[in-house]
Amino acid sequence: MFILFLRMTGCALIIGASTGMGFLFGNEIKKRMEDLRAAKTIAILLRGDIRYAQTALPEALENITKRHDGRLTPFFKKVSKELSQYSGVSLAEIWESAMKEELLNTSLTKKDRTCFLEFGKQLGYLDKDMQMNHIDWYITQVEEDMQEINLDAKEKIRLYRSLGVLLGIFVTILVL
Repeated sequence: MFILFLRMTGCALIIGASTGMGFLFGNEIKKRMEDLRAAKTIAILLRGDIRYAQTALPEALENITKRHDGRLTPFFKKVSKELSQYSGVSLAEIWESAMKEELLNTSLTKKDRTCFLEFGKQLGYLDKDMQMNHIDWYITQVEEDMQEINLDAKEKIRLYRSLGVLLGIFVTILVL
């Protein structure tokens, strides 16, 4: 009787854990969408500060950190702080360094990070019109990624959750 109780408890734990993993993977898609939405919002704010307020890049980045709060905000605070110190390091190097330190807790994929890195490498390097074009390019890239995610998101989330439950049941059957 005790062995049967242990088996049933183990089966319940297996099903619970695999279901949890399915939900975790499903939520990762939602978090990626939130991170991309935040990146787009920040790029739009940056474009507005540079285009209309004629703000210098370090100041524009600092303004963004005051107006936007999210998982990307610490990254922009770090970049703004480093740029304000005038240490002689290029924006591209600061951007890449900050990405390695501050974007670890985001759900951005490797493709998203590569696009974000390219975005940062071109900022501050070009004249105002070219920067505006580059910011517009980045916004377009993010919008395309968001549309791609939206097409599949509900189905993938349901798939991950269902597979989590089914995998738990399958492993439980194997154990019994």
